[in-house]
Amino acid sequence: MSARARQGLRRGTGREVAYQMLRARILDLTLEPGAPLDEAVLVRELQLSRTPLREAFVRLASENLVELLPNRGARVAEITVTQLSQYFEALALMQRATHRWAATRRSAKDLREIAVHRDAFANGARQDTVKIPALNRAFHAAIAACCGNGHVTKIYHELLDQGLRLARLTVDRETSSADTPEMHAETLIAEHAAIFDAIARQDAEAADHLAASHNDLFRRRVYEYFVNRRNAPADLVTLAASG
Repeated sequence: MSARARQGLRRGTGREVAYQMLRARILDLTLEPGAPLDEAVLVRELQLSRTPLREAFVRLASENLVELLPNRGARVAEITVTQLSQYFEALALMQRATHRWAATRRSAKDLREIAVHRDAFANGARQDTVKIPALNRAFHAAIAACCGNGHVTKIYHELLDQGLRLARLTVDRETSSADTPEMHAETLIAEHAAIFDAIARQDAEAADHLAASHNDLFRRRVYEYFVNRRNAPADLVTLAASG
């Protein structure tokens, strides 16, 4: 292998390492929305040059997880009112499509895989509500895997990843006195069971309806979380009330 090829391999590996590390920290909120990404610190930590690090920034920016700042580096993408509204519109569309198609196109093998993730969610969520976001993503990703449209599945996966940040903000918090984290977990368990049953009996209309309702529950919970914070923007309060 030539010296140029070895350098390219190291650069590609470094870019992937930086991407995976930063992505994980962003999604689990170790790096909070709006946090600056200090190139000098990250270069020292990862023992990389600036080039693969910046390439990782660009890739994360394409996934709406990082914001590139002209002449000022990069920061973790913030969560704004406009972004929330557009995000939930897109999530609703993709969730309904994947679940509807899964109901008509799934195989017996697909159904067994979805059941594995349904049960893993129920067991994990009851043990530790902090596990809910990742387990919920796995359940819905298993449904998307059998929807029969790779383009839609790819977009849906990206939306699920973005939703991890929102879910982790709200998962272990009460959004009202009548909704503890444990009660919320039981609600999700019941909804997952209903979604699975609709897909199992190949009822596309029911799967579509349940997917939309499931999305609405998530949206309301996120809006309530932000509204309950101090100095919530008036337009967010309006969105929460209208939702």
